[in-house]
Amino acid sequence: MPARSNDFQAVVYFIKKNLAADATVTESAQLRDRVTGQLREVDVVVAGHMAGHPTVIGIECRGRSRKDAVSWVEEMRAKHDDLPTDQLVLVSASGFSKAATLKARHYGIQIVTPGSPIADDGPLARLRDPQVDFLGVTHDRLVALHGMVELDGQTHISELTPDLVLFAADGTELGPLADLVRSTYDGLDLRSALAAAQGGDQYLVIDVRRPRLPQPGSEAIEVYLLRESHPPHLLPLRGLRIICASRVDVRPVQMSAGELHGPGFQDAAFAYGSGQVAGVDALLVFTHASGREHLSVRFTDATGVTTDWTADPESQELIPQTSALEAGGG
Repeated sequence: MPARSNDFQAVVYFIKKNLAADATVTESAQLRDRVTGQLREVDVVVAGHMAGHPTVIGIECRGRSRKDAVSWVEEMRAKHDDLPTDQLVLVSASGFSKAATLKARHYGIQIVTPGSPIADDGPLARLRDPQVDFLGVTHDRLVALHGMVELDGQTHISELTPDLVLFAADGTELGPLADLVRSTYDGLDLRSALAAAQGGDQYLVIDVRRPRLPQPGSEAIEVYLLRESHPPHLLPLRGLRIICASRVDVRPVQMSAGELHGPGFQDAAFAYGSGQVAGVDALLVFTHASGREHLSVRFTDATGVTTDWTADPESQELIPQTSALEAGGG
């Protein structure tokens, strides 16, 4: 997926995507000009059905600090006259001049602009002066490993070393315990540990129940330790405690909040802010409309490639969104 445009366009895209449950919403969509045959970029396109008929809505966005003038309305009208869009919506972060509003109304163009800041008693009141932090963790060194093994129906806690060999249930040697620690770091959800962590150098304790080791082309398997006895036998590893010296970086995120008023936006309240997580740029967008809240996140790596995620309403786990963009002209 190629890099996308400014934060305000992304905010409008996420809001519309969360509102238009029965429609297809595409950011930076490429539509073909009926006159020139060239592809033109439209900030957000919503394709769905209205009164049983297929409808394509084009949304153009501007995040400037001053009100948009009549010239932008005329420019966008001329552009969409030759594009396969049935309705044009213009979204301006700073609103429209009086002449621009009159011109848009004359040509049946819907205009949308943020209203007053979020009310004290509104659904996103907690985001009026939000305290949002990005937490990053760097593991400097392993301090200790403790394993919980099962022996004769009892659980015993033992100190382990990274070079200790792990085995599968059938006795197959799997590799050192260090591989399990590494895969645990890679796949662990650190949200609870980080939520309780303070910034700076500290010890981070990670508890893993029923640790499993990933296997190429198959499911992760339970691991066992070899007990040197007569005869030797395998002991299942039921738990693992990893203690490491770590550094937690706390970076406050400055959030902007407001409400979008206009046709098709259902007076949506929103708040957004950006920062870095593990060297990757992240944009957070909170929206509330029609009694529902959404959290969307866009990550942009060092090469400019972006991925979009949305939080599950119940677990708040981030789930990747499926979307595709083509590179093209505007």
